[in-house]
Amino acid sequence: MMNIQNPLSIIYPHNQRLMRGKAHDIVIMRTCYALAKAGHNIKVITGRPDRGGSIFEYYGIKPMPQFEVIQVPMLRGTPFSWHAVFNFFCLLKILELKNKGAADLIYLREIKLSRFFLKFKKILKIPVVIEVHDLKVKKFYSSCPEYNKDERYVFHRVDGIIVLLNTFASILQETYNIDGVLVAKVPLASEKTGFSYAQSGRKIIGYIGQLYPMQGVDILVEAMTYLPEARLNIIGGGERDLKRLKKLALEKKISDRVDFLGFVAPHEVPERAKEADVMVICALNSGKRRYSAHTKLYEYMAMGKPIVAVDIPSISEEVTNGKDALLARPEDPEDLAKKIREVLDNPGLAETLALNAYKAADEFSWEKRALRLSEFFRKVNIAYYG
Repeated sequence: MMNIQNPLSIIYPHNQRLMRGKAHDIVIMRTCYALAKAGHNIKVITGRPDRGGSIFEYYGIKPMPQFEVIQVPMLRGTPFSWHAVFNFFCLLKILELKNKGAADLIYLREIKLSRFFLKFKKILKIPVVIEVHDLKVKKFYSSCPEYNKDERYVFHRVDGIIVLLNTFASILQETYNIDGVLVAKVPLASEKTGFSYAQSGRKIIGYIGQLYPMQGVDILVEAMTYLPEARLNIIGGGERDLKRLKKLALEKKISDRVDFLGFVAPHEVPERAKEADVMVICALNSGKRRYSAHTKLYEYMAMGKPIVAVDIPSISEEVTNGKDALLARPEDPEDLAKKIREVLDNPGLAETLALNAYKAADEFSWEKRALRLSEFFRKVNIAYYG
């Protein structure tokens, strides 16, 4: 375990409820836990969670003195949400912590919340760092403008910006010209399990994650028509997307070979995916999916599974075709099926891909992520306080 020489008191405001089965909540909690294990004092400020039970147990982490979840009033849900309630009480809590000497840096990822805090920067008198996962601009979403006013306001006023991929950083620079702001790439991470890859003999294909159209799972379902000997296990997704994909599987006459497992608690996912012979990423080659990190890629690597993914910038930046993954042509169900079959029919190739991916996962551990964040926070503090 790392031992940070100059631990910081880091505040992480999160204006959504925890325990909602969202991938970004897992990233937030695991990142904050890793920072706490490294020696920092972490306080996540959020509202009441979405369900009962232990927050820490839900995310598969252990309570520790350096990691505290502070609840403040939040009016968020159906049919009515009002961010001002959380913003106001969160600001008061940060000012209280600052007065106690328990707030050295604000670390968050939401643009509008960042804009709110930056308006009070002269009062807060602590650096603000944002981790950017998405941009509401035309290059990401065709319905959006060339740039977003809130994003421009935030990126020109924060003390540091964290990106997950260099390809994302390039879009950020092209769009907002952020030469004067400290920027660092800090990839996502996942917890490694013990390596014990062996093919099940049942030719099981696995997918973990959200199922909205940009994730391209429709293409994976269509690819199954070229793989009559295989089964597909899909973990994740909401009711609307599950309904759409179940209908597609029925139309393609493969519904008897596709198992929709729905939402699975984060700490249970590795066990549920254990029997898969190959894991797939099938995102579309457009908009956000081209440039934003894929959480599932790091999960698959940490599981020690052979990976078949689409050849898009956000994937090819992190893996090497033929070494730790096979890359298929994007949005081509027949080529996707071909690459999957290569893995299913070649146990030696499958094991090599799995082992190489598992070794590469060392670069994407939560400990390594915490170390990279710690180094960047130190640079931000030096630049802010002089």
